[in-house]
Parts: sequence; C-alpha cells; structure tokens
Amino acid sequence: MSYNLYQFEAVFIQDYILSGGKIKTMVGASEIIEAITNQLLDEAVEKLGLKIKKIDKLPEKGELNLLDNEVVFPRRAGAVFMMITHNEKAAQDFAKLWPILVSNFAPGLRFSAAMDSDENLAEAAKKVRRKLNDQKNQPQTFLPESTPLTVRFQKTGLAQVEAPAGTKKDGADWTMQAKLSHCFKSLADKHIDKKDQSFKGKQFVFPQQFEHRHTKEYWRESFPFKTTDPGNHSIAIIHTDGNGLGLYVQKIFAGLSKLTAAEYIHGYAEFSQGLDVATQKAAQQATHWLIQHYQQEETPYKVEIKDENVLPLPMRPLILGGDDLTCIVRADYALGFINAFTEAFEQQTTDFLKGLEALKDVLPERLTCTTGMIFIKSNQPFSLAYKLAEELCSTAKKAGQKISAQQNSDKPMPPSLIYFLHTTNTLFDELDVQLDQELKTSDDKCLSLCPYAFQAEQERPVLNQLFELKACFDKDKDDQLNPSAVRNYAGHLHQDPHYAETFWNRWQKLVGDDKAKTRQAWSSFEALWSQMTDKNEDPNHLPVADLLSLFALDIKDPNSTPKTEATI
Repeated sequence: MSYNLYQFEAVFIQDYILSGGKIKTMVGASEIIEAITNQLLDEAVEKLGLKIKKIDKLPEKGELNLLDNEVVFPRRAGAVFMMITHNEKAAQDFAKLWPILVSNFAPGLRFSAAMDSDENLAEAAKKVRRKLNDQKNQPQTFLPESTPLTVRFQKTGLAQVEAPAGTKKDGADWTMQAKLSHCFKSLADKHIDKKDQSFKGKQFVFPQQFEHRHTKEYWRESFPFKTTDPGNHSIAIIHTDGNGLGLYVQKIFAGLSKLTAAEYIHGYAEFSQGLDVATQKAAQQATHWLIQHYQQEETPYKVEIKDENVLPLPMRPLILGGDDLTCIVRADYALGFINAFTEAFEQQTTDFLKGLEALKDVLPERLTCTTGMIFIKSNQPFSLAYKLAEELCSTAKKAGQKISAQQNSDKPMPPSLIYFLHTTNTLFDELDVQLDQELKTSDDKCLSLCPYAFQAEQERPVLNQLFELKACFDKDKDDQLNPSAVRNYAGHLHQDPHYAETFWNRWQKLVGDDKAKTRQAWSSFEALWSQMTDKNEDPNHLPVADLLSLFALDIKDPNSTPKTEATI
C-alpha cells in the first residue's frame, strides 16, 4: 500500500509579517499565517471532498489503512503541515489546488511545497524533506506582475489595487490589501487561557496601532502606554526561539524510521502537537503574569473606555507556533513577561516529553529557549529593530552552545538565555555596529553582561541578580543608593575612563563608609556586582548599561507579586 505525502512550509515568515512596518499590517499578517493551517486548510480539504481522520482514531501499530477519501495530518500549525493519504489522485488534486489558494489568501508569502510517495512512510517523508530543502532557495513568482504599464503603489513599487474599505488609504498593493482585510483573531486568542476562572467575563483587547488619536473609537485599538505623551512610549520587541530543536528533529525522524507507519504518525504527531501546546501554555502563563500586574495600573485608556470588563493589554502577539514566540510588549513589563514564559516553557516541555515513550531514547528531559530583546521608541523603524532582536537571539544562542558543548551528556541542551539591549541612538543595520555605539567605551570596555541566564546554576550572570542590584537603589530613601551615581559613572566611562575609576573610588568611600546610612546598601551592591562580573569570562564587561536600562524604562521585577488577584 503506497503512502502519498504532501508537505507545505511557509518560509521567511518574519519578513512577510514585518513588511509594511505598521502594527495593523503586522497583526493582519500574523493572523493570516495562523489561519493558513486552520481555516484555509479545512476549506481546501472540504472542497476536494476529503475527510480528516484524527490521530487518535488511527491504529497504534501497523499500517494506517485509510479510506480513499481520508487524509491525516500529523503536523499542522505555524504555516507548516504534513498531509498523508493512500489516494494518489487526491494527493495530486490537493497539490494543484493548495498553492493557488495560498497565493490568493496570503499574497507575497514565500513557501515551499513538495509531494512524493513510497510503500514505506518514512522513506516517503525523507524524499519530501529532500525536495523541500532543494526548493527553499529557489526564486518564487508573485502575482500580479508589475508590467511597465501597471500603476504602482508608491510605498512598495508593486502593482496597486484598491485599499480595503474603511482604511482611509488611497491605495495598496495586493499583499497590504490582504493584511488589512483579515477578519481573524485566533493568534491573539491563543495567549488567553479560556479556562482561567479569574478572567471570566473579561474582554482582553490586543492593540492594533501605536498612533494615538483622541477620538474615543481608537482607544480600544491603541497601545496602552502609561501616558499619551509619545516621548514616553517605549516598547520591547521580543524574539524567542527554542534551543537545539533542529538537531533533535533529525534524531526524531531517524528514530521513527525504524517503526511502523502508525507508530511513526503517532510519535511525530505527539511531539509536534505537544510542542505547540507547551509553547501556547507558556505564552498563556506569561500573559497571565502581565495581566495580573498591569490590571493594578491606572492608565488613560482604562478611564476612557469606561467599561470595567474591558482591558486593553500592553502587548501584541505576532508569532506563536512550534518553539517560536515573537511579540511586542510595553517596555516596563517585557523582562517579567519573558521570564514567566521561559520558566513555563521549560516546565511544560518537561511534562510533555515525559509522555513520549517512542522517543525517550533520543529526546532530552526538557527544552530550553533563547531570547533576543530590543527596547526602542514606538516610532522607531520596527523592521530594523526586529532584525537586531533576531541577531541578539543568535548571539545569545552561540553563548548557550558554548556551555552545552562542555556538558558531559549524549543529550546536550543549552541553557535558556536572554540578550537585551536598550537603544538610545540611531538604529543600524548591523548588530556589531549597534553594540559598539551603545555599549563600547574608548578603552574597549563593554557596559553589558548579556546574555543573562534565568537559572542560577548556569555559567552566566543571572537575570534575578540584576534586579537585586537594582533593589539597592532608591533616590527617595536615605539608606539606599542614588541611581544618578550609576548614570554619572557610565558617562565618565565613555568620556574619560581614567577619571571613571577615580569617580568609582570616591563614590565607594562616600556611601560605603562605616558611618554612612547607605553602608548596608553598598555592601549588598558590591557583593552582587562582584558575583556577576566574576561569572563573566571577560573582566572588561560590566553591567552598567543593563542597570541603567532598568532605571530608565522603570522595568518591573519579574519576581514581584501583584497586590491583588485578577480583578480589573
């Protein structure tokens, strides 16, 4: 019995989502990506007269024994799916229809798709993966073509079409039209746990624009900053990616290839679906943390909406699938949000990996993740900032891989790390240039200890230590240190490194004197400072800029406890 396998993968998803640079088009693109493997795929299967057979209805061992009109999807999420059927004609019909549907539904989206067959399911999957890899770097044609006589949309140079009704735009290209016309909200809904009784009856609104108009119909859509003053509108762009998954996926396929077709499907489906669920639950727990803390805050947005059951949230999800998370969070909540996500991700993956009996010999006990985070003003170029966040994530991954290479294990796993950067200057195309501009001093010191670990046992400075360092400061208390001293120290490090050392010694003598009220605060500060810098391999790295970022952005401590339960 032959297995006909069709696999689809959207590629360069981030580029598709970020093109246009406006939050409303990014939201539309995110929801389109989410809908491809949900609403659109269901529609395609239905139009061809096919029926989806659920994984739990398949035999546990042996062959699949599907009927002619039955298809099975061991993987379908995040704009990626694998479809299997015994019916060759049904597979061919689907392969002809699907690219047309995707091109119309998500114009401008690049994707790879391949089909093959074999008597052995694992061999069919191997053939398809080989074809997909060959396709990924091939150029793709997009319609409509922009001929010399075509009217072009000024912002992109692509063929112009009518803008969606109600958008107040003179025109759009086909891609922008699709993004602005979307009517889905499934991605945003995935961040809210519907079973959470503490949020029962509440309506959570995810923002769709940064611009703030003072007409009331826009209040629900606007990003809820602390004030309506654009000068104080700072956001964090977060890009989080799982560690080592590519390596373990290869091991998974190698392990499954020795099993029967039914065991192969069950094993692959349990892993891919389990990972999706684990990531979604982690995102829900992080969003829960944010809601619990944010609901205590009084903002103009809550006042204007005048509905105690409606809460506009200071975050916007963009990508959530597999082991990936991309979102925008208000700057002061960003580190707490990602700390909650990382802790939950490690715990959730630990729980679901325990149940994968068929793969226990190839998988680690848990999965970890790495985050790149960049703090910018809401009016700075988003796509450029996101590129930097990706590069920060890649830089942190290299540090994690260096640690995992030293692990005495046949299942190495890098620690969860985070590299964050607060940009106070112009954004550059290259991360090295940006880091030199923001963090390097004339005597080659670096004013950051990033990347930070989330767990104390890892060979990196720990994020919690940075917040403990911050707790030593309070300008309104006589027995605490004044943050202005750190700002002055940073300025001297940039302008006159030799004098910076003199300044530090004078500051130490002043606040660390036995008779000074700040003696205890200085002792705590000095001990933490030494612990953190000793963890770093390079003694020329200091946590000065990291600490200043916490001050400047008033970043909430991830371990702080909300004063009240989940009420608005």
